[in-house]
Amino acid sequence: MRNISFNISYLARRITPSRVPRYVFFCSVLVILVVSLYPFTGWRFTGEPIWAFYAYPLPYYFTFFDNSINVLAYMPLGFSLAISLKNNRLGPLLAQFSGVLLSCMVEFTQQFLPGRVASNLDILSNSFGAFLGVLLAMILGNRYWQTRCLAARHAWFAPGPAVEWGVTWLVLWFLTQMDPSQPFLGVVVESPGLPQPFESPMENAKLFLRLLEGGGMMLHFLGVALFVSVLMRHTRQSPAAIRFTLLTALLLKLGFAGVLLKPAQFFAWLNFNIFVGGLLGTLALLLLWRLNRGLRALLGALALAATLVIGWFWPLVPQLAATLPLFRWHYGHLLHFNGLSAVISDVWPYGAIALLLWLAARPPREESW
Repeated sequence: MRNISFNISYLARRITPSRVPRYVFFCSVLVILVVSLYPFTGWRFTGEPIWAFYAYPLPYYFTFFDNSINVLAYMPLGFSLAISLKNNRLGPLLAQFSGVLLSCMVEFTQQFLPGRVASNLDILSNSFGAFLGVLLAMILGNRYWQTRCLAARHAWFAPGPAVEWGVTWLVLWFLTQMDPSQPFLGVVVESPGLPQPFESPMENAKLFLRLLEGGGMMLHFLGVALFVSVLMRHTRQSPAAIRFTLLTALLLKLGFAGVLLKPAQFFAWLNFNIFVGGLLGTLALLLLWRLNRGLRALLGALALAATLVIGWFWPLVPQLAATLPLFRWHYGHLLHFNGLSAVISDVWPYGAIALLLWLAARPPREESW
């Protein structure tokens, strides 16, 4: 046992410190800004004193759900920044101050958005979330956990900062699967509501929509699976990593469906087109996952680019009024939650394509360790 511990410690010391905490901090800020400021329209000035809400008596505006989400949202920010600054004596204080500062800026900005309430209580809950993240970083930031995290990173993932950014970007992808009104791994969806007229290039318009929906799922499945496989240190690790990624996404979809959807709509995220698309994507993956890393990266980028094309050709417009009856949440929470999922869904493929093309041109090399 001593020899094993020594080897792991020695291995971890030889590895370049991970950049993942810095990347997680960046993504945490991005997520917080999207959730806090979505839909980014309707800016106005009400004429109220802009600094007044800081001094409102507590609790001026309170809902248990909102404040719980605020705490959870700021924990990754505090944790990741504290880990990034672990070699700085003032790192925990700087991480805490950054959380407080970001919260103050966000709440100040929210007073200019309709449907938003600037709250000093939110600042306290956000700051408390950052504090919990910093505290967790101080507990887990010791050499024991660092050694094992670095050793696991070396054992499973290919070397290089691009791969570490890819791992962070993959974690961000899970947010796209949290909206249970959207199909699992779906790119487009035929939303309920009034029929929408459109011009179909095929005589059978219904078949055209089904092909787009099923094809989008197949390409999304294939693109994400190849994205995961490119990040792995060894090709033989790809099947296990892909299964883990898809199973985690499926559990997220099931969990959020149970929390957000009405019982009768629990499987609104699954349909025949999605099932067939997933089956075809699996068959294609069985043929491609053993290819060399550069070729897999290129094919993954092409698959994700094709999903963007399908989204551009999709002729139907989402009808929020028709989707709302599926949910048990009220409109405000639903708008912000779906907004986060929609924004990340729009942005994620572009970042993934750029990374895959980079890895296709410059595959990770073992000697870079």
